[in-house]
Amino acid sequence: MSKVENQGGKVNYYVVDIVLPTDPMRGAYEAECNDIIEALGMTFPEGEAFKAIWRRAAQRTLGVGKEGNTALRDAEKAEFYAVRMSLIEKQLRAQQ
Repeated sequence: MSKVENQGGKVNYYVVDIVLPTDPMRGAYEAECNDIIEALGMTFPEGEAFKAIWRRAAQRTLGVGKEGNTALRDAEKAEFYAVRMSLIEKQLRAQQ
């Protein structure tokens, strides 16, 4: 059974330990979803899609998740925000 948490504040499903980083000189570290979103300057739809994918993977691999959430709901959320990103990009290109 997965561990579920309520929404709000710092929660375990948005934090992951990187024990074997790609750069071996870096050493182990802790990554947080929102830190990555902010560091990359993601737009709102990009951040929401990223969080949905992160939650889905965390539930599957770490056994932690958001209370009342399902893998299907996160997949549908990621799909919704991907469509939003596509529509926004098409609108921007049409304006050029």
